[in-house]
Amino acid sequence: MPYAILKHMLSLDFICQHPDIVRDALQKRADVRDIDEILRLAEQRRGLIAQRDGLYATLKQQKEVVRTLPQDQRFNVNSQIKTLTEEISKLELQKADLDTRLQMLLLMLPNIPHESVPVGTANSVDDTMHQWGEPLDPRHLHFELLPHWVLGEQLKIIDAEMGARIAGSRFVLLKGAGARMERALISLMLDVHTRDHGYTEIMPPQLVKRSVMVGAGQLPKFEDQTYSCTEDALYLNPTAEVPLVGMHSNTILALDLLPLRYVAWTTAFRRETGSASRHTRGLLRLHQFNKVELFQYSEPQKSYATLIDMVQHAEAILQLLELPYRVTSLNTAHLPFSAAKTYDLEVWMPGINDYIEVSSVSNCEAFQARRANIKYRHGPNNRTSYVHTLNGSGLAVGRTMAAILEHYQQADGSVVIPKVLRPYIGASLLVSST
Repeated sequence: MPYAILKHMLSLDFICQHPDIVRDALQKRADVRDIDEILRLAEQRRGLIAQRDGLYATLKQQKEVVRTLPQDQRFNVNSQIKTLTEEISKLELQKADLDTRLQMLLLMLPNIPHESVPVGTANSVDDTMHQWGEPLDPRHLHFELLPHWVLGEQLKIIDAEMGARIAGSRFVLLKGAGARMERALISLMLDVHTRDHGYTEIMPPQLVKRSVMVGAGQLPKFEDQTYSCTEDALYLNPTAEVPLVGMHSNTILALDLLPLRYVAWTTAFRRETGSASRHTRGLLRLHQFNKVELFQYSEPQKSYATLIDMVQHAEAILQLLELPYRVTSLNTAHLPFSAAKTYDLEVWMPGINDYIEVSSVSNCEAFQARRANIKYRHGPNNRTSYVHTLNGSGLAVGRTMAAILEHYQQADGSVVIPKVLRPYIGASLLVSST
C-alpha cells in the first residue's frame, strides 16, 4: 500500500476512495465488521449535500430578486424563500443525523496494519524477533520453583485476600517490602527514561474526559472495559497513553517541537470483562495496576525509527534488572485497535514456566492524531499534517515485580533483590517477616 495513501487513512474520504484497502485491512485483522453501511450512508450524505447546495443557490437567487421588486410584489417570492429555507433546514437535520451515524461507525474501525506486519490469525504464534538472557531452567535447580503469588504470600508482601476484602476479586494489597519494591521499580523506570532516554516526566490526572478517551481510541470500542464516573462524565485512565494523547488534542504543534517525548507513571484501571487469559493469578491481570508509559509525538517519516528506539528503551529496564525476555512482532490479528504495528516484550517467568508480556510498543501512525485533531506545521509554507503517535509500557510494574520474585527466588523462600534496585530499597534480600 503506497505510504502517500496511508496518511489519509480512516477518514471518510479515504474509505470511500479506497474501500478495497479498508476491507483488506479488516480481513487481515480478523475483524468481521464491514464498511457497506458506511459507504451507503456516505452516498446518502453526498446526495443530501448536493440537494442542499442546489437549494442554497436557488435561495440566493431569490433573495437577490426580491430586493429588486417593489414592496407590493414581494409576497410570492418571500413565500418561495420561506419554503426554500424550511427545505434546507430539513436537509440539514437529515445530514446531521447521517453525520452522527457515520461518526459512530467510523470510530469503531480499527487502524490499518502497516505493510510490514505479518498476516496471521488469532491462534497464530507471533514472530520472535530476538531474545535476551537465558531463561531459568527448573531442571537445573535443586529446589522447586514457585509462582510469584505463592512467594508473595509466604514473604507477606502480596495479600490477595485483603485486596478482595477491600475491592473484590483481582485486586491485591501490597505491604511492607512489596510496597517498597513497587515504589522502587517506578522510581527506577522514571529515572532511566528521563536521565538516559530524554523523556520529560509527566504526572497527569487519573481521570479524563470522554472526548480524550475517544481521541486515544479507547471509546466507543472499549466502553465495557472502562471504569466511569457517570455523574461527572469522566473515566479512570486505562493507561497513561490516554491523558498523554489528551495533552495536545486540538493543537497544531511547531515542527521544531518534534519529537515530543513523555514518560508518565499512572495507576491503570481496567474491568477486564471477558478476559480469556489463562494467567489471572497474583499480579498478572488485575483491575488496578501501576504502569510507566512511554509516549512520543513524531514526524511521520521518522516514526518507524522512533518505534525501534522505544522498544530499546523498554528493553533497557529488563536488561538492568537482568530478566530474560524476548521481543515479538504481533501479527495482524493480534494488533491493538489503534496500532499500525506493535512489538511485545515478554519476560520469562520461571515460576509459571511461561513468557508474560510486560510491554507493548506501538506506532499508531496518524490514527490517534486524526481522532484527537493533533497536527504539526511544516515550515514556512504553513502546511499542516497529522503527527504520528507512539506508545509503549516502560514497563508494567506489577508484572515486572512478579518476574523478579520468580527469577530471583532462593531455595529457602527468600528473594534476592536485583543490584540496580538495592539503592532504592535499601536491602539486598527479601525474607519472610515471621
